[in-house]
Amino acid sequence: MKLFNRKQHTLDLEKIEARLAAAMQPVSPRAEFVSDLRARLLKSAPAPSPTLQLDIAGKANIPRGWLVAGGVAGSAVMLIIGLRGLLSIVGLIGLLLQRRQSEEPLPATSPAH
Repeated sequence: MKLFNRKQHTLDLEKIEARLAAAMQPVSPRAEFVSDLRARLLKSAPAPSPTLQLDIAGKANIPRGWLVAGGVAGSAVMLIIGLRGLLSIVGLIGLLLQRRQSEEPLPATSPAH
């Protein structure tokens, strides 16, 4: 059972579009209406705010030395955090192995007679 026939649906839309195109003719607005609308819109619009001008090609506000120092410091912190995480994982593995070795083996069971 087909619930939705795509081809029929597309044909219906094309018929509707053709009927709308025939019924609706484009209208040019009067010049007085356009000028009045423009004046009202400009009157109700907020005043333009001064924009911030960025001088990308000029000198940067932050000296290059501070940027390099920040990059080096950030890299060092990331390295320390990585080593700390690695050390934590190695320590956890060591604790698990130590606990496994210290457990006493289960006593052997004797066969039932």
